[in-house]
Amino acid sequence: MSRQRIIILALCILLFGLLAAFTIGRVIDFRRNTYRVGAIPQAIVDQLAPKIVPLASMRPPALRASDPMRFGNVTSVISVIEYGDYQCPVCASMDATIQRVVPPYGGRVRVVWRDFPLIDVHQDSMAAAVFARCAGMQGKYWQAHDELLKASSLGESTYAGIQTRLGLDPKFIAACRKTQAIQDAVTKDVGEAQADGIKSVPFLYVGTQAYDGAIDSEALKQAIERALNS
Repeated sequence: MSRQRIIILALCILLFGLLAAFTIGRVIDFRRNTYRVGAIPQAIVDQLAPKIVPLASMRPPALRASDPMRFGNVTSVISVIEYGDYQCPVCASMDATIQRVVPPYGGRVRVVWRDFPLIDVHQDSMAAAVFARCAGMQGKYWQAHDELLKASSLGESTYAGIQTRLGLDPKFIAACRKTQAIQDAVTKDVGEAQADGIKSVPFLYVGTQAYDGAIDSEALKQAIERALNS
């Protein structure tokens, strides 16, 4: 083999080695920064955990025909939407405030409840949300809703007592509570709320304004007035 060919072959081998070393280095660096032990790749994290949405940018969800409404109806001027959990004492207090403040507006303001059970900390919250929806299928949603929020504790004895007091059909309620579609509907509401940036309860929309946490009667009145006059 001529000296020239040997030099060319040596240069090719050297070039190949440098290219291989560069490629291996990039792979190691990518894995070190992207697949750390115990960590999820950032691209996947961004999809699973939506970025924080500024409160001022949050907008209320579209109303649905299936939404239970009180103190108003589909023709009301504005909505007060409360996202809540039946095991959340602050949600119960906020709901009581809403019930004091809204009725004097004579139907111009409708109230909508959206389930947001915090199942990681409130083990009975999902069962309560399902029970309320089943009661609603017998025309007693808001009565069951109020009783659940006023209950000192939740559980089968509580549901049985509410069922008796409201005259609900025991067989229907038992079958309804086992229906996967009801639980899936609650889970879907939670997923949609989280996708909108809601992370805790109580969470309110008064008109188009979002409120993260409970507000008092005076603040609620002012928020309603602003929404009605905007």
